Amino acid sequence: MNAQTPHQPTTTPPLVIMTDLDGTLLDHDTYSYAPAIPVMERLKKAGIPLMLNTSKTAAELMSLRHELENSDPYVVENGSALYLPADFLVENSAQNSGDQVHILGAVRSEILTLIQKIRVEEKFLFTGFADMEVAEVIEYTGLSESAARRAMTREFSEPLIWQDSAHQLRKFEALIANHGLRLLRGGRFVHVIGACDKGKCLQWFRNWFASADQRVPRFVALGDSQNDVAMLNTADIAVIVRSSHHEPPDLEQQSAVIITDETGPQGWATALTQILDDEQI
Repeated sequence: MNAQTPHQPTTTPPLVIMTDLDGTLLDHDTYSYAPAIPVMERLKKAGIPLMLNTSKTAAELMSLRHELENSDPYVVENGSALYLPADFLVENSAQNSGDQVHILGAVRSEILTLIQKIRVEEKFLFTGFADMEVAEVIEYTGLSESAARRAMTREFSEPLIWQDSAHQLRKFEALIANHGLRLLRGGRFVHVIGACDKGKCLQWFRNWFASADQRVPRFVALGDSQNDVAMLNTADIAVIVRSSHHEPPDLEQQSAVIITDETGPQGWATALTQILDDEQI
């Protein structure tokens, strides 16, 4: 393991759950997670970590994690940074509100400098969060004012409403790739991020367990859209939570893939209940 490997875990759970939020654990339209509450309580009683892996910001997750009583590691802005409890000993991590921040992606200021430059040069048509007032973010997301303000506190990515052609989007994607950036297509936005993804974060945590020279737990990943594919492909068990807004994404792996019949948190809860029952947990 490299110098950025955290301390070795003392116990190994049989499973680790890593989940997307919007459209998966949270309802796409209402942001409710009510149907998932009994399963989350079951996970907690069994000592199974529930790691949130989302396009949301750390500021957005602060209140949600408090509501969920979730103290496990979490991942923000599509795999751009890992937030780790203080007892994770990781070199080159910055302290932030008692958590350590381990950055895998790019810093937002660098992203904005580049995309604003090529927008002028190539006359691309898009609107990013940096261009929006709070009211516009509320209009696009349906969030409350306070939630929209938290969504705008991005540190490692920039969500865009793409208003140009598909051809121009491919050209834009190629240009930012020349500068080490990636484009991810989410449910509402396309996201410009660094050379990272949700799957690399899952593998990072798998390596953490492996560093203890113990049995590595099986990772269950749940997601609903294209920006979850890397995480789903990296998991031992992939759960595609059906969406009422788009078709299920295609995965590379053909085995151990579950596609739910129900959407959002109800599909999330049904799939995990079946997995826990099968594992006799």
